[in-house]
Amino acid sequence: MRIRSILSLAASAVAVLALATPSQAADDGAYFIRDARSGQCLAGGEGMLGGHVEPCNLGTVWEIRNQGNGLARIVEARGEGRCLALSPVRIYPPVVWVDQCGNRPDEWSIQGPDDGAPVAIALGRGEFGYLTTEDRRVVLLPEGRPQWVLERLA
Repeated sequence: MRIRSILSLAASAVAVLALATPSQAADDGAYFIRDARSGQCLAGGEGMLGGHVEPCNLGTVWEIRNQGNGLARIVEARGEGRCLALSPVRIYPPVVWVDQCGNRPDEWSIQGPDDGAPVAIALGRGEFGYLTTEDRRVVLLPEGRPQWVLERLA
């Protein structure tokens, strides 16, 4: 009886660990991050209010780099070590920009299936908000929904 209790406890612990293990909705690699509504791509560089959408081009390629904790950095593919991050400009809704990786909150959770369907992208695990668009600008709002299509590039 005691062995059965121990085995049951061990099986429960394994099940809890499996549920707590962070998953990733995207593999490491180069992507267009496309707004499902407009078809335009996430772009970074227009100063501190920089996050916006524009027609997809070589300047809108991002690298997703999983951090091993269920979060990922979204890095400009230009090789300058700049990540999509929370802008220091204090406005509402908060905006995103690109900054040297690690300077500002810049780890994102990609929430949704990895089958090409739209996903929600949250700064942190959602405590900073979810990536969305307001006209051309990309901002963070408290409520998120699947809005972004990750188009893997070869």
